[in-house]
Amino acid sequence: MKREFKRTGSLIRMRLSDYEAGLLGSLVEQLVELIEADAAEPTSSDPFELWQAELATSEPLDRSDPVITRLFPDAYPDDPVASAEFRRLTQTRQRNDRRDQAEVVLRALEECDGGARPVQVQLVDLDAWLKTLTALRLSLASRLGIRTVDDLDDIEELADDDPRGFAFRLYEWLAYLTESLLSMRP
Repeated sequence: MKREFKRTGSLIRMRLSDYEAGLLGSLVEQLVELIEADAAEPTSSDPFELWQAELATSEPLDRSDPVITRLFPDAYPDDPVASAEFRRLTQTRQRNDRRDQAEVVLRALEECDGGARPVQVQLVDLDAWLKTLTALRLSLASRLGIRTVDDLDDIEELADDDPRGFAFRLYEWLAYLTESLLSMRP
């Protein structure tokens, strides 16, 4: 299937196959599940109470997962106390931002009716798309062990029967989607 990315005014249309739309949707849903794991749900709509709850100690993310540490790196790698305090003050907002960005992508994928129609990306939503695709690539890079250019070179040399090959092809496909969307920027 020929990939099409077209921009008309403030709208980008990209054609994905049913498989691609479903696959991308599944990856984004998995990202949301990872981000929301152990997250506290807001219990009030009062802005002050929401702010207060955001600053309260929330359930920390599972930092033993390399994907979490890649998506939410330490702000102060040489100072664990300062990093922990920074996480306490910002973690809820960061999680909410990533989840909201992913939901923008999921809504657009739902509207494409499983690839029957082009995915429509509003230019105002482009940053949410790019940040979500980047988060997916960072997640895959963590799972594949890609941290340096040398690691990437090693992964590119995988044998055809290596099970990491599919994940690497996903990594490259997400890069293609990201580059294509970036080329549509005004």
